[in-house]
Amino acid sequence: MARSDCHQGITYWQFLKRPHGAKGVITEKIFEEQFCLAKLCPGAAAPGYLSVFGVVHMADSVKWILSSGDVTVEITAVLNGSGDVEFEYKLVSGIADLNGFYVDIGNDGGGISKLGRGNNMKGRDSDGDALDGFDVAEKIGTAGGNDDDTTEGTLTYSLAELGISSLEELADAEIGIRATSVGEYREDSLKLAGTGEFCPDEDPDGDDFPEWGQDISNITFVFNQSEGDTSGDGFYTVKVNVPGELGDDPDEYIEDLLEDLIAFDPNLEPDADLEGIVLKGGMETTEFFAYGSHNMNGEDPDPLPVGIGFSLPGDHGNVVPVNEIDVDLDLSISGDDFLFS
Repeated sequence: MARSDCHQGITYWQFLKRPHGAKGVITEKIFEEQFCLAKLCPGAAAPGYLSVFGVVHMADSVKWILSSGDVTVEITAVLNGSGDVEFEYKLVSGIADLNGFYVDIGNDGGGISKLGRGNNMKGRDSDGDALDGFDVAEKIGTAGGNDDDTTEGTLTYSLAELGISSLEELADAEIGIRATSVGEYREDSLKLAGTGEFCPDEDPDGDDFPEWGQDISNITFVFNQSEGDTSGDGFYTVKVNVPGELGDDPDEYIEDLLEDLIAFDPNLEPDADLEGIVLKGGMETTEFFAYGSHNMNGEDPDPLPVGIGFSLPGDHGNVVPVNEIDVDLDLSISGDDFLFS
């Protein structure tokens, strides 16, 4: 089978231990450059990331992209906190019901080719390549179309169950996905199969935000949570009016500002998921910038999260309508402290 070329473009933060007496969250920013079939690998809380006590870290991963026609299934394997291999599979395009998950370690054939009636990986895959059996297999749905489609899920195996000693060995493994009820009329079926690519953790640098051309007048924080959401859009948004002395490069102070905001705001927990911020200031065009592991393109602006209740103005104004913002605060600075009111 042809191997999947793996490329990523992910900016994320590694949280380090804070020295005694130091203020703020000490971080080291990391940027990884690889790409999966010209697609960006998933972001935080997605495969390839490991969350430890609410902090997201990049992890080594193996990735597969299996496609036929309109149907594409992406699979990612990482080592979880227990040292077991966690596979996450997801139908990312097309219509299909995923029924079987098959793994051929080493892509050298195995003794399993069937999981039940209508759930087999015999003969040839949907690309016409011969299938010669798998070592591990598991039902992930029900063939027949009488229940809800299975389109995503997670499976966990120990290294011993897979017969490997490291995650990297999975790059040579062929993954098979049996899919039925395919297409608009739900009449087709597919046997998807292919090998993966090992994506190692790397650590070059990158920034989330550009240096603003004029004084920043306000920053709107967009949190991925419903707690505190008064507008009903599924996001908690906090507009902070800032003094000019704050500075024009948010990368220099975002962690301290975020830490103090979380300490001040009862709606925010220490592991609050900040999707990004809207920057407004001077005659610069107001823009949204994704933050941390949500950031896929460095310092360039990003589209607002899907479903959020306001839109960007297209000029230097505030978001529209501004009353969709849940909380409006003023910031003052006293020494090393950020004070909100």
